[in-house]
Amino acid sequence: MNSVANRKRYKILGGLIGGLFITSAVAWMPLLMNLLEQMGYSHPKSEIISYAILFLVSAMVSYLFVTELIKARIQKRRCDEILDTSMIFELHNKQFFYTMLKKQIYLAKRNRWSVSMIAFYIEPINRHKSKRVDISSQIKEIVVNELERYARCSDQVGSFAKNEYLVFLQNCSKDNAVRIAERFKERLSSRYVTIEGNTYKLECKCGVASLEPAAAEAKRLVELAYEAMDKAAEKPGSVIETK
Repeated sequence: MNSVANRKRYKILGGLIGGLFITSAVAWMPLLMNLLEQMGYSHPKSEIISYAILFLVSAMVSYLFVTELIKARIQKRRCDEILDTSMIFELHNKQFFYTMLKKQIYLAKRNRWSVSMIAFYIEPINRHKSKRVDISSQIKEIVVNELERYARCSDQVGSFAKNEYLVFLQNCSKDNAVRIAERFKERLSSRYVTIEGNTYKLECKCGVASLEPAAAEAKRLVELAYEAMDKAAEKPGSVIETK
């Protein structure tokens, strides 16, 4: 699963790189060279060391910048694909999901309701089986049953990728959304699936995001939920993370 980064990080890093080069010639580079010369280094050596330090720091910041830029573009593409109604929607009709999502967010703004979303990834774990077996259809059946049992009538549910699910919660605060996610997590992480004689335990990585009425926007809510889910995916076991 791709890690999703906050889109603002690469902009901050880009500004840091620019500031580093702009100030190097007039600010900290001369100070560093003077300091090295006071420590006994000759002028040519102090200049070489200063440029070496500038190169190393710039290389590190540039690497982080490129990494965060790639992650941010992955995030944007991923969310664009989710909201692209021309693509295949696995669990329910995608056009219906997107239309209802926009309508419910509009309704939430009018009524000054907060909105929340749970994104979760269900991972089969079998520590005694080296070869991975695709059991996504069996997992989907279990998840759908749990969603039908516990989701409210006003909730919108969808699946946009293998073993990934979204639940939109209308008029729901972050605290309530976390409680709902905890309930899903406990139910799903206690399930076992047996395929071809191998038993798999399910792990549930949940990401919870919430927006106040004035800030409610479909794409931003999806981005935050996936960002929290991917943060949870970096940790062992069944985990809930919030944004």
